[in-house]
Amino acid sequence: MKIPAVIHEQNAFPGVTNKMLSKHADKTMLAVMDAQKYLDPAAKCVLTGNPVRQAVIRAKRGESRRALGLDERPLILSFGGSLGARKINEAVADLLLKTAQTDRFQHIHGYGQWGGWFPDLLKEKGLDLSKHPNINIREYINNMPECLAAADLVICRAGAISLSELQAQGKASILIPSPNVAENHQYHNAMALVSRRAAMILEEKDLSGPSLCKMVDDLFQKPETIRSLGENAHSMAIPDTNERIYKIIKEVLAGI
Repeated sequence: MKIPAVIHEQNAFPGVTNKMLSKHADKTMLAVMDAQKYLDPAAKCVLTGNPVRQAVIRAKRGESRRALGLDERPLILSFGGSLGARKINEAVADLLLKTAQTDRFQHIHGYGQWGGWFPDLLKEKGLDLSKHPNINIREYINNMPECLAAADLVICRAGAISLSELQAQGKASILIPSPNVAENHQYHNAMALVSRRAAMILEEKDLSGPSLCKMVDDLFQKPETIRSLGENAHSMAIPDTNERIYKIIKEVLAGI
């Protein structure tokens, strides 16, 4: 029908629909250029990144830590999405138990809507949260911009927007891609960072309490690695995504 069309692919591995549409669209906008090799050679690709909330971009570490009542100890932030993720919750429970032995870290964990059993699991393991104010667990993290800005290490899935937010804030992370997504795209998302030394990956098939604890311990024994991961993640950030998308739309419309 000769109607101009632009599409946007937020993942490092494109979905089936965008693969089909890419050769017909006037522009195919990408979150990361890794996706281009999976698209039709005729696709007119341009890098825009994913839109990130201004609240995330603007949040400052010092202000956020003060607002959260944190002290100078490192903060670990972990979550598995709004619904939660059982294997992440189970592994984080062991990490919290280990943290409670020394209270070396501060830790905020979101266990999700389907993780209502998580507080009971901690009790079964002998963890009395009333004695460890440095550990904060909640069903949902409503103040993510503050928590993200305050964190020293983030443990999470590898959804496209979560990764763009990590990049915007320049945070070191341990990524645990969900295996229950189309074409395993979260693994490709994670590897876009891992290949640039901007994150660590721990696949769910290898995830356990001990494996997560070891990776966290190894990272905090090498502060320079945490710093480097964060810097490399920040170098991938595209803070003007909204402007790039708007510019492309205007250019395509101007060609009518």
